[in-house]
Amino acid sequence: RKAVGEKKPFLAVVWFHAPHLPVLAGPEHRKLYADQPDEAQNYLGCITALDGQLGRLRKELRDLGVAENTMLWFCSDNGPEGAKKTPNNGSAGPLRGRKRSLYEGGIRVPGLLEWPARFAKPRTVNVPCGTEDYFPTVLAALGYERKPAQTRPLDGINILPIIEGKLATRPSPMGRQSSGQLAMIDNQYKLIRPKPGKPWELYDLAADEAEANDIAAAKPDIVAALSEKALAWEGSCKRSLEGADYNDPPGD
Repeated sequence: RKAVGEKKPFLAVVWFHAPHLPVLAGPEHRKLYADQPDEAQNYLGCITALDGQLGRLRKELRDLGVAENTMLWFCSDNGPEGAKKTPNNGSAGPLRGRKRSLYEGGIRVPGLLEWPARFAKPRTVNVPCGTEDYFPTVLAALGYERKPAQTRPLDGINILPIIEGKLATRPSPMGRQSSGQLAMIDNQYKLIRPKPGKPWELYDLAADEAEANDIAAAKPDIVAALSEKALAWEGSCKRSLEGADYNDPPGD
């Protein structure tokens, strides 16, 4: 409100806890699902409460007169909790794996963008995208270009051309790592090393989103290319963690 009143750009990042464990809904939301078991009342009630708060946020933007030209991004947390499906910790549907896994069930999430001034009609994008793409995309929307001397690595890409339908594939894959797991996701293929020392697995996500058929043996060239990129990205993350990538000239 203060930024709008002063006619200044603003950035707000809102993290919701719901429906993360412990999943507990208030009585006003639980009673909407009184015909459900206790765990389901809490889980569904939490989601309903979250939906209501997003509604408040969107209404406030409209009331302030800035909804048309505000980029509003939404995504969920990674993967459903727990080793098994229960009414209280969600489901990954047909996807393999759950939270803490780099299979699609652990990392694939809903991703939404509302920006009426730029995209008046709804559209669906099938190109893989990630939250690392937010930063380069916002910079592009602001017309900012990095100087040649600025060498800090950026994992993401500007996805405005993808949303506009001008780009059908992402020019660089997305890396993921967690607890010794390592993955590299390209437009069609996904390479994953489920544990240190284990062999690489390769999946064709376009034909096999459930990651049921490992095709690494049949496509050694793709495994070689993606594994090289995965290990290089892993090394880049290590350098960044140690601070080596943050010695840019002044002004970066």
